[in-house]
Amino acid sequence: MKHRDQKFLRKLDMFLLILFPIISVVSSLLLKANFLISIFLFLGLPSIYFSFRTPEQVKKTLAFALIVTVPFGILFDYIATVGKAWFITSTVFPFRLFGVIPIEDFIFGFFLVYSIIIFYEHFLDKGKHELVDKRMKYLLWPLIIFLLIFFIVIFTRPDLLVIPYAHFWTGIVFIFLPAITFLSFFPRLLSKYVKIGSYFFILSLLFELTALQLHQWSFPASKYIGWVSLFGQRFPFEELFFWLVLFSIGILSYYEFFDDDRK
Repeated sequence: MKHRDQKFLRKLDMFLLILFPIISVVSSLLLKANFLISIFLFLGLPSIYFSFRTPEQVKKTLAFALIVTVPFGILFDYIATVGKAWFITSTVFPFRLFGVIPIEDFIFGFFLVYSIIIFYEHFLDKGKHELVDKRMKYLLWPLIIFLLIFFIVIFTRPDLLVIPYAHFWTGIVFIFLPAITFLSFFPRLLSKYVKIGSYFFILSLLFELTALQLHQWSFPASKYIGWVSLFGQRFPFEELFFWLVLFSIGILSYYEFFDDDRK
């Protein structure tokens, strides 16, 4: 009986993996949803479901997502926004952090990181259960130092943070180099990463196309390394390569190296 129940739940998992993105696209378009609503549709629904399916990993995943989202969100989103790598046009909050970063970016970042890790733990990993691994200090201390430097610069020479090709350089520094470095030491994890990455590529692409259709964000900079046109929507090549293809692999690399068992 237990085996039969597990088999049914696995089938339900796969069915919902297909159903959730369809619901998210259709609901967003019908409701003409703002960015916040689409975040909960595309990322909140599956995060909640798989949290119920993998309750033993919720606290660990929650802690990791919060630790990563806040400092990275401040550093990356400020540089990307002032560099006009992209701009969130559909915000419901009356203020932006530092007058630049919309609050939705933090919510989006948190749910995206959380959903990637809870998917990974549910389907492929079943790793350690410690709330925070002791290796996380090797991520936290550099982030704290970078944040201190960032705050000094933003209040003294904010012009230094306006970087040409910001989308390219943030992708290289925050995603590409960490992923490539980690996988060069632990190549056996690549097959796991590709499985998770393939699903999140499809999910993120659907979110991207839906958001552009609803004018939730835009890409106002003049300096990108190229453009992609798909289904009547146009976005930078950097968006495709770093944030649709590589983002989940980069997040999993941070997770395995600093907070899990690397298995």
